[in-house]
Amino acid sequence: MKNFQKILGIVILLSLGLSSCFKIVTYPDVPQVTFNSFVIRDSVDILGNRVLNGTLSFNFVDGDGDIGFDTIGERKNTIFLDKYKIENGVAIKLDLLVPLIFYVPKFVKTGNNKTLKGEMIVNDLNEYYPLDYDTIMYKFYIVDRAGNKSNIDSTGYISLLR
Repeated sequence: MKNFQKILGIVILLSLGLSSCFKIVTYPDVPQVTFNSFVIRDSVDILGNRVLNGTLSFNFVDGDGDIGFDTIGERKNTIFLDKYKIENGVAIKLDLLVPLIFYVPKFVKTGNNKTLKGEMIVNDLNEYYPLDYDTIMYKFYIVDRAGNKSNIDSTGYISLLR
């Protein structure tokens, strides 16, 4: 009986010690974004015009995991970008005919830990010739279903000279 109590005590101590190694990391409910990369490729559109095609990659984390919107409800956008041209070292926001906003479908997370972390990739950010600027920058953020707006991050200066 004493051996059983000793073994049970050791098992309990070991399980308590191991369970402390697996604590769930908590993050704020307001999403956070962090710039990864911006890649430019030379391309041609369907009309044969030369175009530079850009791909933005960034990481995100959201503590309550409510990123994206349901595909059967009202469609709302998740990713928002502002484009800037750089003139003499000064970033000037461009007024675009079509805003750079993107829809992200709803992520479904199961289990106790609702935190959602990952990478988002935005393709087909195009630059058509002729250009009246040679350097651009994008600032971007995301909005979750609760309406929480993330921090704003930036690509930094992107040279379009190839």
